[in-house]
Amino acid sequence: MAHNDPPMLRTSERRAFKRCQKRWWWGYREGLKPYGFADPLWFGIGVHLALAAWYCGPGLRRGPEPAETWEAYAGDSIRTAKTTQAGDEGLVDRWTDLKDLGVTMLKGYRELYGNDDYIDVIAPEQIFSLDIPWPDDIDALRAILDPERLGQVLVTYKGTFDLPFRDLRSGKILIGETKTCKAISLDHLSLDDQAGSYWAVSQRTLRTAGLIGPKDFVAGVEYNFLRKATPDDRPKDAEGYATNKPLKADYIKMLDNTSTDLGSVLTEPALKKMKLDELAVLADKAGIIVMGERSKVQPPPLFAREIIWRTRPERRTQLLRIQDEALHMELVREGILVPTKNPSRDCRWDCEFFGLCELDEQSVPTEEFRELQFRIEDPYADHRKSTDD
Repeated sequence: MAHNDPPMLRTSERRAFKRCQKRWWWGYREGLKPYGFADPLWFGIGVHLALAAWYCGPGLRRGPEPAETWEAYAGDSIRTAKTTQAGDEGLVDRWTDLKDLGVTMLKGYRELYGNDDYIDVIAPEQIFSLDIPWPDDIDALRAILDPERLGQVLVTYKGTFDLPFRDLRSGKILIGETKTCKAISLDHLSLDDQAGSYWAVSQRTLRTAGLIGPKDFVAGVEYNFLRKATPDDRPKDAEGYATNKPLKADYIKMLDNTSTDLGSVLTEPALKKMKLDELAVLADKAGIIVMGERSKVQPPPLFAREIIWRTRPERRTQLLRIQDEALHMELVREGILVPTKNPSRDCRWDCEFFGLCELDEQSVPTEEFRELQFRIEDPYADHRKSTDD
């Protein structure tokens, strides 16, 4: 980046800054990258790549099976995670091999959604680069910031958004947003900042690239959720609800007046004298499926989709928020404000700088720890390659 080039801004950087400014400073200003940190995004990245290859386009053209792309991505990796499963006794956590989980989820996804014949792919993904100007009212900043900087671009917002497509059911243009999660929640989507930002820049980007017409508009975001869990393997009743393990009374009810191989007929008095496992064998021989009562604990859905329609005023709000955050970062970058911490109980598993932060809290030297635990990387390297022509 030349001396006069504006700073670059990424969506992940914005998220890090709002989560904890000190975390942002270490990762995006100092470029610290830990050795051997278990990336919690590894699973989501793999599912994203698998579905991007599947919805390759253009139009209704599809690529390799998502489960195959996932297996190639996962390779020989041995990773596990705690997933939530429904059982007779309630929701339980169990450790699951992530490679197997990805295969199961993506096969289930394909079985449910098929070829998605309403998704007319414009592009599997689209890079963007958008100059964000300084706010209009910057008179108060002239005394504290470099006047030459105030006459230039504030930041260049760069990144990639997924799956712009035309919904053949409505004719509307949408962008897709795939999310893997432990639990599916839809209530917050109207205020979702990440996909909202991608939507805000998508229309101008697609028009400039000639992928949509000058009068076409991007109407919203279709969220595509995949819950990190395996299917509930309990028997299902006629309406698709999971059932409990059958009790002796359930077997007796189904087997009453059943004929045996010897020609005799078993009635309720005789069945009551038999053990549960004997009744199970008898039902199996007779080809009778016996289910218990409908379970009070039903599994949450494995997949969900939700379209959030967006308006022109929302686009302006999103762009102004990007500008506001970029200005706040600039004030920290220039040393006018100090980067603050935002400690929480999630820091230990959620932040790669937890150990460094503990030492920093104790006001002890961290140079040796940094040399042993971190390398220096350019956090913008991928976007420099993908968007600088």
